[in-house]
Amino acid sequence: MNNYPYIIASLPDYVLDFEKKDCDYRSVRDDIYELCEPLDRRMIEWMEFGFDDANLTPHFYRTCRKCKNDFIREYFEFDHKVRTEKVAFLKKEETGEYFDEKAALLKVFNNKNILERERELDLLMWNKISDIVVFDVLDFNIILAFLAKANIIARWNKLDRSSGEKLFRQFVQEVNDTYNASKNKNNI
Repeated sequence: MNNYPYIIASLPDYVLDFEKKDCDYRSVRDDIYELCEPLDRRMIEWMEFGFDDANLTPHFYRTCRKCKNDFIREYFEFDHKVRTEKVAFLKKEETGEYFDEKAALLKVFNNKNILERERELDLLMWNKISDIVVFDVLDFNIILAFLAKANIIARWNKLDRSSGEKLFRQFVQEVNDTYNASKNKNNI
């Protein structure tokens, strides 16, 4: 028997505020996790596995496409599209794929301010999370959506403005270095 209505009723109400430091992801997650059944716990673990960039392999995305949970499937499908478009944008290529948020995503990529761009990307992801669960009522997808949003907030909580900007500049430089190294290797 699931406790979804009870769990959902107890969730704090988060809004995406990049300056506010009010989300302790691990504590909230642990409270939710303890109230879930084993299968739901596995879904939480799988989603968190996907929060780690090191785990986002083609195999991971293929597995997500086969997942029976709608939220996991749709969330990581969108995550994959965003990452694919980001790589194509950095390479100055086009994927040829169309999805509803693509125009907004490309507009975000064109923002020269790295910190603003990352905020806009997270806001786009935040809105997509809300769209995925718009018709869900008191089910497990609402809990997964909540945790996905809490993860976004937690990521920003770890950063202050200057360290966040420094981290994102470093990340962009690493991506550019990787791309340039690959490009130079192909020209040899």
